[in-house]
Amino acid sequence: MSCVSIGPRCGTHLHCDTEDAGIGIYNGFMITQFLTKRAVWLLGVGLIGLVLSSCALPQSDPVAVLMSDIVTGSAPLTVGFNLSFSHHPQGKSLSFELDFGDGSDSVKGIEFGIILHHTYETGGTYTASLVVYDDDGGMATDTLLLTVNDVGPTEGVEVGNTAPDFEAHTTDGETMRLSDYRGSVVILDFWGSWCTPCKNSMPHLDDLATRYGSQGLVVITVSTDLSEQDTVNFLTSRGLTQFVSVWEPGGKLGNPIDLLYGDVQYYPTTYVLDRQGVIRFISIGYPGTLTDAMLESLL
Repeated sequence: MSCVSIGPRCGTHLHCDTEDAGIGIYNGFMITQFLTKRAVWLLGVGLIGLVLSSCALPQSDPVAVLMSDIVTGSAPLTVGFNLSFSHHPQGKSLSFELDFGDGSDSVKGIEFGIILHHTYETGGTYTASLVVYDDDGGMATDTLLLTVNDVGPTEGVEVGNTAPDFEAHTTDGETMRLSDYRGSVVILDFWGSWCTPCKNSMPHLDDLATRYGSQGLVVITVSTDLSEQDTVNFLTSRGLTQFVSVWEPGGKLGNPIDLLYGDVQYYPTTYVLDRQGVIRFISIGYPGTLTDAMLESLL
């Protein structure tokens, strides 16, 4: 499943110390006092369209979600496919067809609350495909890329890539390397105490670390503060002690880890890595979209 979520965020070239780093109605009203009558009329039309769109009919098609706790390994590789997150927004009955992508027979059924196991006997790259149907002809598809070899997926910053490795200093005076956490599910969060959405997300990350730490979840926070002390002061004042807190010089425009991950543009940006170091989910903005169900599917 390719998961990228976008929420409220701070840009690298924005001063974000308001309660909402996005472009909100409050900012819109602040701007309208400088607009021409025509611009105000156009803005009004846009707001009417926004209201009308919120009254649109509810989604009527099914939602297909294909998950697995592993997506890479040496052959023979046995993968457990989890279909249980597939659903219909209106509660309609569903059926499915799962194609493993290796030329073997597909599997059809109506029971979604099970794990379907399949073994890939030879090395290669395979795309498993799940198609979900409802009784009215609606359908949805999701895919999952599997890399069967001794190396794993190529390194990169997209869903399905192996996350770039790095070594860094922690704010408690130690050093860490990302690859040392292979075997754990890792939340890698780029943030800064200068960014309000980042600060608002910290209690949620702390809650996840508290509840799932014993099951193998590790939260690594990469600060983009110009001063390490600003990071320490914020975490200390909020009692946030369960993170692996990383700081490197350079701020949001020159932090070497930030640059390694494609020069992060919005904060917070959050990656979820599985136990093999593969990126499985990316959240751009408030990482409240990191749900219990999504994490439990990897743990």
